[in-house]
Amino acid sequence: MSKKAYIYVLPKYANPENLENIRSATEDEYRIKYSKDGFCAELTETNSLIEDEYCLNLKSAHYTLEGIADTKESMIHHHRKGETLRHLQFKLKSKRKVIRIMLDPLDDADYENCIKGFLYISCALISNEQRAFGIKDNLQNYFFSKNISSLKDEKNFLLLKIKSAYEHSQITADKSNPVDQRMLLELRK
Repeated sequence: MSKKAYIYVLPKYANPENLENIRSATEDEYRIKYSKDGFCAELTETNSLIEDEYCLNLKSAHYTLEGIADTKESMIHHHRKGETLRHLQFKLKSKRKVIRIMLDPLDDADYENCIKGFLYISCALISNEQRAFGIKDNLQNYFFSKNISSLKDEKNFLLLKIKSAYEHSQITADKSNPVDQRMLLELRK
């Protein structure tokens, strides 16, 4: 029986000053959380210690004075129960939408490259939110080390995989219906 290989990407690219490691009997999680003035962003990497399951997750939310929450969550996920289900998943909770981008077939090295590409894109998403919500703190430096800049090629690799998934109708909405170009443009807004 082969030893399970866990994926740990976040510790190499995260700002170690703000990175927490929370380990229990069932999972090992690395987390960076920023919360200030009604804005919250969290980046987590979780390995299940009892199942073949991995997740790199970016959550962000900005609460307006009216109390309306616009929560965005995106993750790259792998869960193996009989077969591999490696995918990107985006949840827009305020719109009650879930979009899944199936990344199969990928070997372990390509999957790790997709994870690194997702982490690089997460850095850009956090920067965009910093500007959009007028956050004065430098969130890029809060979340990431300088190593993050080395992942540009992995971002391009991931974007090619997403393009291929779209071309093969592997981008689906909640009920596993393929997403069309109109819906993608609507979600982009």
